[in-house]
Amino acid sequence: TKFVAWVNGLSVFSIEASKRYTLANFDEDLREVMRRAGVQGEKVCFLFDEANALSSAFLEKMNALLASGEVPGLFEKEERAQLLAACRDAAQKKGAMIDSEDELFRMFTRAVQRNLHVAFTMNPSGGSWKHRCTASPALFNRCVVDWFGSWPDSALAQVAADFTKHLDLCDSSGEWTPPVGSGALLATAEAAFPPPKDLAASLDDGDEDGED
Repeated sequence: TKFVAWVNGLSVFSIEASKRYTLANFDEDLREVMRRAGVQGEKVCFLFDEANALSSAFLEKMNALLASGEVPGLFEKEERAQLLAACRDAAQKKGAMIDSEDELFRMFTRAVQRNLHVAFTMNPSGGSWKHRCTASPALFNRCVVDWFGSWPDSALAQVAADFTKHLDLCDSSGEWTPPVGSGALLATAEAAFPPPKDLAASLDDGDEDGED
């Protein structure tokens, strides 16, 4: 997700939830990222993991943000006045004269919807999956759902081969000995990436040792 955000020119924003992290802290983080997207016009990817949802109120606020571009009650009194003043200044820099507070706030929410992209990650195998689908529908109908299953052995072998292709894995005798018990994975790797001829004998010996 961070790589895709970087490719598309988005800044990555995420919260650091802990035992001392409260709903008030979450509200402040939401205000910060919404100001960046809605006032400053910064394109931001808000990376939010289900582990950071310390209570149902966290998901309710995220659901509201995705559904309408705003979180009810997030900007009140002085905070709302400061937000509208910043929006008015931003509009004037673009040559627009807007005095109506309602119009300024609509401009703000439209900018949030345009510039803030939420990447919400969760494990569907948990028991709360069905409840979240019904209680927070915007997490699904306002997002593109990407399902990631388990990796096949061929993909694991390809990643391992790419990361180790420049490493010297031979021992002092100049031969490479596979770890005991790695016969199944080696078989998959050999099918995808045939080993050099000078290593074929040592690979076979390693498989026999693993079987013993």
